Amino acid sequence: MKSRRTSLVAGSAAIALLLAACGGSSTPASTTTANTAASSAGTNDTAATSAAPAPGTGLVIWADNSANTAKAVEPLCMKWAEENGVTCTVKKFNGGGPLQDALTSGNATGDVPDLFEAAADGIGSNVQNGILAPIDLASNKDKFSAVAVQAVVNGGATYGVPWAVENVAMFTNKTLSPECPATMDETVSNAKALIAAGKATAGLGVAMQISTNGDFYHWYPLFTADGGYAFKQNADGTFDPADMGIGKEGSIAAAKRLQQLVTDGIFQASVTYDIALESFNKGTSPYMISGPWSVPQAKTALGDNMMICPVPPWAGSTLAAQPFVGTRTFMQPAKAKNPTLASTFLNDEVMTTAFMDSMFAVDPRPPAWLESYEKAATDPIVKAFGEYGKQGVPIPGIPQMATVFTEGGLAMYKVATGADPTTTMTEAGASINKQIGN
Repeated sequence: MKSRRTSLVAGSAAIALLLAACGGSSTPASTTTANTAASSAGTNDTAATSAAPAPGTGLVIWADNSANTAKAVEPLCMKWAEENGVTCTVKKFNGGGPLQDALTSGNATGDVPDLFEAAADGIGSNVQNGILAPIDLASNKDKFSAVAVQAVVNGGATYGVPWAVENVAMFTNKTLSPECPATMDETVSNAKALIAAGKATAGLGVAMQISTNGDFYHWYPLFTADGGYAFKQNADGTFDPADMGIGKEGSIAAAKRLQQLVTDGIFQASVTYDIALESFNKGTSPYMISGPWSVPQAKTALGDNMMICPVPPWAGSTLAAQPFVGTRTFMQPAKAKNPTLASTFLNDEVMTTAFMDSMFAVDPRPPAWLESYEKAATDPIVKAFGEYGKQGVPIPGIPQMATVFTEGGLAMYKVATGADPTTTMTEAGASINKQIGN
């Protein structure tokens, strides 16, 4: 098998030649730069010794600082840069939205990074807008989980290196529910009994965020449990934008069920993420539908009394409660100033077990790299998320999905606040199809 690492001396010489042609640029205030003179690669290499990169040149990565992603990437890139006699600048953004906004505007001006880290479900729109360059996973393709590879393919081309997968599951307080419920009927029955006994809060029988815009992502396991879907998935894993499921029978059944669960005190329209997390952590919600990002606080609050369970199906149903599976991914802009340097970093550093292990150590989402996942899955929480995610659906990486998230969320909120489920879902479906050209 071809080695994914090149000689540091030879690699530094090639990279130094590349940087010599790039010119300097100012370093953003919100970044950290690692810089080692190219001469450190070896005094016998003329190219390396004569072209020390200026501060601010070299590999530029944009990453989300609202989670631990930027915190995980930065030291790894800095170490790689120091070893190879180049620079690495990590610019941090407070959330994926601001990063995407900067990427979109920068695509017009040329102010883009060499690599950025984001959710793979933005690939469709970014490809459509000419923002992304294809990336070759080469012989490493089989080292990633199948769902992660599906997520980074668009139009037959690959547009990212996945490093983590994430999906929601059902956080469970073992003091209030010692075993994972086998069905949603059991979940609801237990939650209602706890509310009646004053041990749980009405509207938070299952803590799940809805709020004024709704949250189609968190609703999706229960949406599918009644037969709803976003877009039909083809046999090859791609999605058919002409077959959109909101407004169809399954979506209406899911909306009727949602409204009944609000009436029963299981859900409440005004619940935000913060309210849901606080209620679960205080022990006033026996269950919470959330993702790995909620684990650190929940573990601190509940310790060993917290476990992760699948969102179960309804009793007697053949339909599974399928979560959306998101994929965190390193991507390369089409207008990257240093594409060769970016490709070298992806091939020689990112697509290695050591890198993936180190990312997980700081940002503990289930790794997309199979060898790292097997190590991480010795933790029962990681394993539970991963096992439940296997029955999930990749977030469709097509541009039309943005409209489904928006309109599906708004429909969810309307139904949760008393709007007629059939009318609401039918109108939402018609609106989505009109907007996406169906």
